[in-house]
Amino acid sequence: MTFRSPAREGRSPALSRRQFIAAAGAITATGLIKSPAIAQQALKGSLAYGSVGYTWALPYVAEEAGYWKQANVELSTSSFESGRDAMQALLSGSADFSASTDTPLVFAALTGLRPVAVANYSRYSRDMKIAVRSDSGIDPKVPASLRGRRIATRVGTSGQYLLAKYLELAGLKSGDITVVDLPPANMTTALVRGDIDGFAWSSQTVAVAQRQSGGKVAEMSFDGIEKYFQSHQLLLTTEKVLKDKPDLVKAAIQALFAAEQRIASDKAWPQLIADRIKTPAADIAESTSTFTFKIGFDDRFIDDLVAQAEWAITAGLGKAPKGDLRTLLRGLVAEGPTKAARPDRVTLA
Repeated sequence: MTFRSPAREGRSPALSRRQFIAAAGAITATGLIKSPAIAQQALKGSLAYGSVGYTWALPYVAEEAGYWKQANVELSTSSFESGRDAMQALLSGSADFSASTDTPLVFAALTGLRPVAVANYSRYSRDMKIAVRSDSGIDPKVPASLRGRRIATRVGTSGQYLLAKYLELAGLKSGDITVVDLPPANMTTALVRGDIDGFAWSSQTVAVAQRQSGGKVAEMSFDGIEKYFQSHQLLLTTEKVLKDKPDLVKAAIQALFAAEQRIASDKAWPQLIADRIKTPAADIAESTSTFTFKIGFDDRFIDDLVAQAEWAITAGLGKAPKGDLRTLLRGLVAEGPTKAARPDRVTLA
């Protein structure tokens, strides 16, 4: 996203009455303003993404299709290596929103931080993958064959949570493997070199590893994973933004709902984001075929947050809160903006 400098202040040449009326009519026709003919000042907003990839397909479509602009928002964006890093930019005040999975939200909650989920816009069970070297002796069809192996992921992200739930599927314990904390950008190189036996990250990264290894990388079977793992993609904000910039939050929800409708009605939507994430549109369509693009909050979402928090506490990655865990996590869900736009999309008990 290009950052634009404010226009320099200065006097404009005087307009004739006819020119003024013509200009005002043109602006009104575009729908940019209501009557009276005074242009509404655009809202300024900033969004931090966790990495660059189709995981953030819905907010990317909102940008590329111009829905933020239609909602009267001038949006600036930045990208980080993971949702955790993007969330940290949000909490530091460097961004108004961050695109993240639910795992960084859970870890933040267990450390006393308070990012707020203002939209839950997509979810999946099969986009995260576990890639292994074909010559490592690991049988991709047998999840338990990961025992004793060095598997990389990014600690504190949905990748680590997926790995933990996959071990549960395999009948293994956390101590049955060695978890290696690596940035996503280094996972492919480490696997090809043989520094690790596998990694747990996005299917996009797995595809890169397969190409760079000349086909020496295989995917572990994910049969039955839906019972154990579901990742939610969130638009996070802060309580300060909710309080100080309610119009911006409302506009964000409008932009996301417009993007949801575009994805549902236009099969060619992957073309909108293909150049941005340097992935062919056909590959995006295939990879996101397991995604559910639907904005809303339900009890399954809260259940998944609680399950992740309980796992993190048991694994020694987070400290149990003094109060009730479900109450803590429920308090980090700001469903009001979604409910105001679509009451039927909020079914929280």
